[in-house]
Amino acid sequence: MSAAAAEVETVAASMTDTVATRLAAICDMIHAHRASGTPISARRAAAISAMIDDVAATAAEGRPRAFRRKRRMASARGYKQEGRRLGQQGGRGAVIVRASHRATGRAVAVKSLHRRSGGSYVGDVLRKACFAAAGGGHPSLVTFRTVARKPGTTDYSIVMDYVGPSLRAVMGDRGGRPFPEAEVRRIMRQLLAGPTTSSSATAAPSRSATMGAEKDPPCYDPAGTCAYVAPEVLVKSADHGALVDAWSLGCVMAELLTGKPPFVGEDEAHQLFKIFDVLGVPCRSAWQALKPQVHDGKAQLWRARQQRRVGRRNRRRELVPEETLSGEGFQVLKGLLSCDPEK
Repeated sequence: MSAAAAEVETVAASMTDTVATRLAAICDMIHAHRASGTPISARRAAAISAMIDDVAATAAEGRPRAFRRKRRMASARGYKQEGRRLGQQGGRGAVIVRASHRATGRAVAVKSLHRRSGGSYVGDVLRKACFAAAGGGHPSLVTFRTVARKPGTTDYSIVMDYVGPSLRAVMGDRGGRPFPEAEVRRIMRQLLAGPTTSSSATAAPSRSATMGAEKDPPCYDPAGTCAYVAPEVLVKSADHGALVDAWSLGCVMAELLTGKPPFVGEDEAHQLFKIFDVLGVPCRSAWQALKPQVHDGKAQLWRARQQRRVGRRNRRRELVPEETLSGEGFQVLKGLLSCDPEK
């Protein structure tokens, strides 16, 4: 490696460390409020939002940027909603609408979270904004703009670039008709590029853009969509990290090829059973590698019955037969849909 290339690599690594360190500090502040039971005031939220704006600028500009003294948060009144909402995410609900910035005319997507009864959700908005800010203008990640607040209220929203309808909407318009493998390769190349870039800085889920579309992010919360949640998250492993995104994207890949999610359970335990029924029943060591905190006893009994009935038989190929997915493509899917947390 040349001296110049080594210097560029060192600067890039330093940038990643800078963004990750700042985001970690912001998340610690949000967590401290949550742990203490102290609501985040509008003034405090504005200060945290300013820090997030600076992190986003640091990631996008490729050089460290000092925190600004800005304390005034963007106003939601500065954005005008256009047309119907783009979609809804998760069980407790994140509503996304298309809007335009009144001053510049820029098309944006505004994401708002539903309030949870009996508690503040400001911390959730700010935490999600942290993850969005880490994208740094990567072509496969939706660009974060700012956090906005409706004056005189506790209604907060995340403002991002508008990149078209969601991937979910595109799939809905196809009426469940699968995508051909060539198209799935193009989509997955973009989806896989997003988390790789974002996770290197944040070890957190990212929002990925593809086909001028936006895919719902992988869910780390049981209130979200169970169908895309990795096994280690379902069993409440405390050690799971960025690699759970790979599982979620494997579920997306299978759905693109078949027109339906590969595993759909009624709850978290049933979701695990659906997964094991296709991937095979984990042996004791593989189960312990997931570091389960819940479903242990029930899953152990179920696993013992399944082992007697079908053993560790793997039925991934039944999900997507050879006429649907080539051998090379299947190796990608097989790698993504692995119950081994280390893979």
